Amino acid sequence: MGGRIWVESDVGVGSTFHFTVRLGISAAPAADGSLVGSPKLQDMSVLVVDDNATNRRILKDLLRNWNMKPTLAESGSQALAYLREAETTGVPFGLILLDAQMPEMDGFSLAEQIHRQYSSSRPTMMMLSSANQREDAARCRDLGVSSYLVKPVQQAELLAGIRRALRLTAQERQRIEKANSIGVGSRTIRILLAEDNAVNQKVAVRYLEKMGHQVRVANNGKEALAALDEERFDLVLMDLQMPELDGFETTAAIRARERTHGGHLPIIAMTAHAMKGDRERCLSAGMDAYVAKPIQADELSAAIENLSVPTTASRSTRAAKRRNAVTFDHAVALDRVGGDEQLLAEVVDIFLSESPRLMDSMRGAIDRGDAAELEKSAHAFKGSVGYFGADHALTVASKLEVMGESGELAAASLALAELQEITRQLSDKMAGLNA
Repeated sequence: MGGRIWVESDVGVGSTFHFTVRLGISAAPAADGSLVGSPKLQDMSVLVVDDNATNRRILKDLLRNWNMKPTLAESGSQALAYLREAETTGVPFGLILLDAQMPEMDGFSLAEQIHRQYSSSRPTMMMLSSANQREDAARCRDLGVSSYLVKPVQQAELLAGIRRALRLTAQERQRIEKANSIGVGSRTIRILLAEDNAVNQKVAVRYLEKMGHQVRVANNGKEALAALDEERFDLVLMDLQMPELDGFETTAAIRARERTHGGHLPIIAMTAHAMKGDRERCLSAGMDAYVAKPIQADELSAAIENLSVPTTASRSTRAAKRRNAVTFDHAVALDRVGGDEQLLAEVVDIFLSESPRLMDSMRGAIDRGDAAELEKSAHAFKGSVGYFGADHALTVASKLEVMGESGELAAASLALAELQEITRQLSDKMAGLNA
């Protein structure tokens, strides 16, 4: 491109990278593909209801970046007060983002009240949840909730959800997608699809090829392992229910190989059950992400995108990073806050101030045998740490949440001790970032 690239580095100080390129000047002005061009989004009032301060802060900044006007509520009762005020002033909310899991009044109870009280002039509602359950999606439909997304929500995924919920015109959808797409379509990755159902194979292959990826199909776990012996892949889509070897057994075999030979191959689980605890079980088994069947193109794209899947050439670097269990993935965290470094720093500050309180709450709940409080505190912690690419912390927090839900607290103290140590190391790395 007629330029050059170089680096200046000082030990103990840091490195500065430089590059120059020669670029021409376009004869035509750049097309305005911003969200400002959508009259349905410009200056729209949005009510964000979430008890987690980190989630509220991130959503506020993302919405403001899109020239929308967010109002933040930390509880269902506060949200209802804002709705009454909006009705009185004649400036209604065009969209409501609801957190599914909140104390006192959860997102579904709030949606039910809104559905009942505002039957004629009801704002569009979207539900955000960290528990991907099929029955929740059905409840959303019954309550008039237009879209259901699983947290932590990526910028592109949230935009897609808003687009669907508000039923933007085809022209507006195209403009938003073009301006805000951060998918992996600009690069091709090699994907192994382990799936025994012919219909699911056809749909998944078509979706992936439209995203620009190369796909090889394995009909069961044994075929998947054989394929991995023959060639290198950047990602595996793993059905959980397969003959010969199921998804858990195949994943265990892959991870066993990696313990001997090194590396880390990202694996996304696929299941038709979508039951409570499936996500945690998948993560505990060594999988990296989870999507429910029947597969939706936007959910599959978001799952691949959220993993920041490396190509084969860069996998060794990623593998070395993964071997360190306590990871603050700056790139992942930055991506999840829309590339805003200042917002990331503020979110880190919130996490550093809130995590000690949540740790104390979990410790007190375990000491008292209060399973409900453990579930609540672990869920709140999980909702915050999920933004930072800290997979180990997320997995252990999920285990504690499941223990609280089931009431089985025998191993909770050991799990909390592990989470405290992970969080201590994670906090040290975050403090270094903000120093």
